[in-house]
Amino acid sequence: MTIESATTAGNQQPKLFWATATLASAGFPDLRLHYRATLFLSQRAARPGDGIAQACGNPADAKATYRFLENIRVRPSHIWDPLHEHRAKGLAAHQRVLLIHDGTVLMFPRLKATTGLGTADQNQEQCLHMRSSLATLPNGQVIGLLHNHVWSRPCEQFKKSENRKKLPFEQKESYEWVRAADRADELRKRFSPKTRFTHIIDCEGEVHEVLEHLLVQDDDFIIRSCQDRKVTGPWGHLRATLAAQPLLKQAVIEVPRQQGKPRRLAQIEIRSAQVTLDPPAIYARRRPITINAVWVHEVGPPAQIEEPLDWLLLTTWPVATIEDCQKVIEAYKRRWLIEDFHLTLKSGCQIEKTQLKTAQRIEVLLAFLCAVAARVLALRQWARTEPDVPCTMALSEDEWRVAWMRINQRSVPADLPIPTMFEAVRMIGRLGGHLGRKSDGMPGVRSLWKGWCELQILVEGYQLNRYT
Repeated sequence: MTIESATTAGNQQPKLFWATATLASAGFPDLRLHYRATLFLSQRAARPGDGIAQACGNPADAKATYRFLENIRVRPSHIWDPLHEHRAKGLAAHQRVLLIHDGTVLMFPRLKATTGLGTADQNQEQCLHMRSSLATLPNGQVIGLLHNHVWSRPCEQFKKSENRKKLPFEQKESYEWVRAADRADELRKRFSPKTRFTHIIDCEGEVHEVLEHLLVQDDDFIIRSCQDRKVTGPWGHLRATLAAQPLLKQAVIEVPRQQGKPRRLAQIEIRSAQVTLDPPAIYARRRPITINAVWVHEVGPPAQIEEPLDWLLLTTWPVATIEDCQKVIEAYKRRWLIEDFHLTLKSGCQIEKTQLKTAQRIEVLLAFLCAVAARVLALRQWARTEPDVPCTMALSEDEWRVAWMRINQRSVPADLPIPTMFEAVRMIGRLGGHLGRKSDGMPGVRSLWKGWCELQILVEGYQLNRYT
């Protein structure tokens, strides 16, 4: 199981139990701070899209929460460390885990007076950078976050990227990929040394030093290449070498919806080879790397498609047969889960609408909301990978009963069995605008968090009605 929940009969507060388990090892300097953190995490789990005052429910709780967030004794690590350690304990039951890495930029354009923020692509921007590592099973079931690192890029560094080649690798932002791998490796050694990682990284992580580091660490990886690197052999470069290989298979693959572009089907060709990457001569310390590669190339794309599907995947997994290549492709497709996580964090949990006055205070709030966003994503994936488990593993009795009554517009029959996780997530999705037809598939994270917020309002009304 991937979401801590109520397993005892009659439990009505799975979110509070989840929050308690998540922060169990937190090292706050005061037990009152620990209590407030646990309460606030459970409140945000119930109301992920609300502001602090709305999520807390009353002025006293809201005031206490603001004091907690502004307390100089509270550091981001007080939330990050137990969050990552708690999820690392879930690795023990699994021999192979996909570790999906990605970065995002959190924009705060209205916080002109907030200290500690930095820049991204413009001279003056109010933003923070975050690198995240999300652990999942090969089937897409979410285990949780194993790493988050937040930093700001000083405005003084704007337009100084031309000097990056002169810097030691440890001083470059690309070193963040190594930092993430090392942190995950440290947690694995502490809690689950027999688990093997496969790191899934997009183009930004295609750095020679990153490839070398993961090979030395003896972990598997699948990294998408966007550079036509020089390779040993008659064709000279990576893409030409793959293009010269025999066609393994033509297939149709689903391209997920992204950035306003609808989901679509693409006809692809698959080729593979073992290649040796030759580093440029200017990098004296780099050594050639022998690695496997899979090329997934769309043929005959529709005229309106600006960027046809083109994946050049570097991997340590075998690629000798089409079955091997399909395993690599299916694993890389899990990378969209971390895109959904960042979408939930920004649009669902509304992190970029905070009004806190320092970057460190924002990071404290961010740590809470990352835990909540990962939980929402895990709920959706749980319904896909274990659809038949009872929904009371994540929902209280009031929650599933109210959802059922709202969807069916009648009282819950006395003999109605507890809905499955699949049925419950479909109901929550319908509350968030998902039509729920057979052809619609499972709700996405957008409709799921909207439905979850709507459900909490309905539950509060239902519970208040008991006392009138």
